[in-house]
Amino acid sequence: MSLFPAYSEPDRRNSQDKEDTETTAPVTNFVNTQWLENNSFTISEEQLKRTQKERVLPHANDGEQNTSECSVILSSDSSEEALDECDRERTMKDKKSKNNVEKLIRTSHLEFAGNEEFYVDKAKAKQYNTVKTLYKPARPRYRVYYPKPMGKMRSSGNKNKSKRYFQCKELKNEISTPQIYPLEENDYTAQMGILNRKTIEFCRELQPWLDLIELQDRNPYKWSRLRVSEKQLEYIQKALHYHPRNEKLYCKYIDIVRATYPSHDVTKMLESLLNKDPYRLTLWEAQIMTTQGTMARCTVPDVLRLYQRCMKKMYAAQRPEELASQSTDSVMMHLFHNCAIFLRQAGLYEQFFAVIKLALELNVVNTKNFSEDLQPRPEDELTLVEYEELILQSGLPMNEIWLRIETLRQGFNFLPFPGEGNKCSDPQRIVFNEDVCHYVYPLKSKENSFRLLLIIVKLLKIPFIQTDCLAAQFEGDSDAVEETLATCLKRHFTSSIDHSKEHDEFLRGICELSKELAVCPTFLSNTVAHELYSRCLKNFLLNCATAYEGIDERKRLSFLMLWCRFERLLLTLETLTKKVTPEFIKNGQSRFKSLLKQKINRNVFHLYVEFALYEIESNSKSETIENIFQNVISAYKQEENLASELCHAFVTYAEVLIGWGKNEEASQLLSTYSLGLEYDPKAVPLKSSRKLAALKLLHSKLEDNINIEKHVEIMVLEQHLIPDYTISLLKSYTLLQYTLEQKQEALTYLDTLLSIFHKNSENERHNFLREQIHELYTVLLQLPGGNNYASHTFIMERIFTALKEYPHNLFLLQKWGTLTSTAWYKLKAGFLKLSPSIVSVILLIALARFRYLKPLLCPTNISEFALISSPDFRHNEAIIRQRILNLFKVLIPSTGAPSNQTFSVYQNFTNLQRNGLFWRCYLRCLSDQSTSFETSKKCLLTALDECPWSKALYLDGATYVPQELSNLQDLIIEKQLRIYALPEELEILREQ
Repeated sequence: MSLFPAYSEPDRRNSQDKEDTETTAPVTNFVNTQWLENNSFTISEEQLKRTQKERVLPHANDGEQNTSECSVILSSDSSEEALDECDRERTMKDKKSKNNVEKLIRTSHLEFAGNEEFYVDKAKAKQYNTVKTLYKPARPRYRVYYPKPMGKMRSSGNKNKSKRYFQCKELKNEISTPQIYPLEENDYTAQMGILNRKTIEFCRELQPWLDLIELQDRNPYKWSRLRVSEKQLEYIQKALHYHPRNEKLYCKYIDIVRATYPSHDVTKMLESLLNKDPYRLTLWEAQIMTTQGTMARCTVPDVLRLYQRCMKKMYAAQRPEELASQSTDSVMMHLFHNCAIFLRQAGLYEQFFAVIKLALELNVVNTKNFSEDLQPRPEDELTLVEYEELILQSGLPMNEIWLRIETLRQGFNFLPFPGEGNKCSDPQRIVFNEDVCHYVYPLKSKENSFRLLLIIVKLLKIPFIQTDCLAAQFEGDSDAVEETLATCLKRHFTSSIDHSKEHDEFLRGICELSKELAVCPTFLSNTVAHELYSRCLKNFLLNCATAYEGIDERKRLSFLMLWCRFERLLLTLETLTKKVTPEFIKNGQSRFKSLLKQKINRNVFHLYVEFALYEIESNSKSETIENIFQNVISAYKQEENLASELCHAFVTYAEVLIGWGKNEEASQLLSTYSLGLEYDPKAVPLKSSRKLAALKLLHSKLEDNINIEKHVEIMVLEQHLIPDYTISLLKSYTLLQYTLEQKQEALTYLDTLLSIFHKNSENERHNFLREQIHELYTVLLQLPGGNNYASHTFIMERIFTALKEYPHNLFLLQKWGTLTSTAWYKLKAGFLKLSPSIVSVILLIALARFRYLKPLLCPTNISEFALISSPDFRHNEAIIRQRILNLFKVLIPSTGAPSNQTFSVYQNFTNLQRNGLFWRCYLRCLSDQSTSFETSKKCLLTALDECPWSKALYLDGATYVPQELSNLQDLIIEKQLRIYALPEELEILREQ
């Protein structure tokens, strides 16, 4: 007998059925269910009989009926009608049987009596077929853990848990930039009706017109950009009828026109507005940039012709008498700066210096020495010829010969040629006043001549702007990489030797990058003719100081301070690159001494302090440096006008002592200054009670000064360049507290001052003091020892808070970049959140090099060739390259990127897209051994499309994309940029 009856043979099954009918029911049931017996599943016979009866009887009745009916049909005559009728009846019975089965399923009895220890669930729950959400208890409970960087302190506060499926809405709102979504048609119609009524009823109000113009961007219809712009321009024209010469409407008009129409049409539309309002500077700047910033229309004569028309109109503009001189002078200096920048970037250095000389003759008294020092010397011409012969005889390829001679002549022949024209082989070097007189106008107020001189100093690429408040007084970012070298000028001298080494490594990276990107003429020592340009700049600063002799002593002192800092900067750069020589130091010291020997400078203590700082940079002996400070202090006479200079001398001397680790001597020095005693380093140290009394006296003097500063609103320009008396007093007080183990009290006092001088105040003086207080706070936080220990996180937060308020402060940017314990992505995000400028980009590139090449550049016994060929060095170089390229990908919107990404980086890109230095950095980082010429060529074409007037871009393109050299030379000639060496001329010289 088979275990399963369904698989047994038919005969045996029939015989088995007969036997079943003969035997009694209990025996049959027992035989058929014998196979069900199992020790692990035992069921009683009574329960088994009951369940079998309930299952078998209904189905047996159905089976008998079906078989009888089918047999009747089959026994009859076979016909189609009978078969169809049989099929219909069968389908009807099948439906009935299905309904009966459903009823049986619904009313089925449970197969257990309630005594079992298990449960069989055979009815499915349909609500579990679909799961809409993953409920919170169903998610895995774990935390995302990131290893902390070295040096980070554990915070005691509540930690933010990284949760899956949940996002922080506040952080998301901070990162994402709001996008413009179209409105529903009903909402759009309703808002249009409201704004149309407002513009009719309140037509003299500007805001309804601006809202109506912005609403066109949110229309629900699939209009083209041209149609939307036409509607916006129509509303702007109506608004200008009620608000003529409105600046906001002009800016809206310019933005819409530039984004919609080609440059030729933009020029015509702006020209029509200029005919109605010829004295509007915004329209003139837009017109100039439309021509200057378009590759198809940018030529030097066309741009200069626009500057000529603009400056003529703006100088003749009619303004109220009380504001005429100030407003006209500020506008003319702004246009002078832009025109001079264009000449310098186009390589027209002869016209550039001719414009500067003419501006000095018109606006500055005592300009006799300027014209003499801004002339080339005959011996320099002979040096140039010798270098050219060496290059022509070197056997280099023609493209390299052209590049080297072009750079060489640009470094030597930057000054206009004086005298007769028959003595000059290059006619472009001859520039007359008639050629440049249209770009220079006399100032109506002679008080503005000092600002004009500082603008010229900035144009000459002298780095002197270190604070955000001073940067706000001048124009925006420049393409001169030398301006970032102001970071190397130390402003505070309390850092220890170990800490200064880390800063020196970072500054060395900035210096090396600046030398790679510098454009001749420059004062950086990697170029051949840097001595000529350095001498020219030094003489210019001294002549500016001479121009104010007997007129304004503070302005004269400002230019002398700039000269001293420039000398110190040159020494710092040579020290960082480890190329300083004893002869270089000796020449600098002799120049300082000759300046101090002049009768007019003998009692100027600030110059002696600068000489002491120069000795510190030259690594002179500590006795020599201390002797300079002690001589200054001992020579002081009780004169009220020298109180500021004396305080600055004491504070700088104390900073130097703290940097050397001599805190006790610094405490003695500051206490002596506060008590009014004569300083004697060999005297008996003061007791702690006397020092506390000195601290109290210093505090009262400082409080009196602060009470006066609360009501001061005037901040003249020279105060940014000369050490401030209030800041010197504050430094002396806080440093004395630090030496007396009261660092926490000093920080608390600085917080109090920050609450007094409010944030984002319109008072320039208060903003200046607040910025200096932030710097001093950062210095105190990083000083070792004291009664306060600041965690790395707290220092990072305070520096970033100060940077958000003053994003162009080079000291704070340097401190942020040298936070070695902070992760790279945090430092990068910090730089990019601060409205990224070209200075931030330069510092980030130098920081990437400093971080990954610093461990390999430590002094070892490995040769330079072995170091470069090592796998670690190549690996770190690959990391540096990728991180720098990622930085540019963040700043440059890509065409294939999502719309939100493009929109979020658009504002940052607009600040940098017209800066040639930005594109040169990108091209240089792209063009290495790991890239292709096609990638570099694409970058070069994009850069030239944005800055077609920048000659430095063409020279870099000839270096990194040499196969396009002939096309680049043709473009330089077509745009009429300055070209010193023609290819045909070099061919002739090479053959000779």
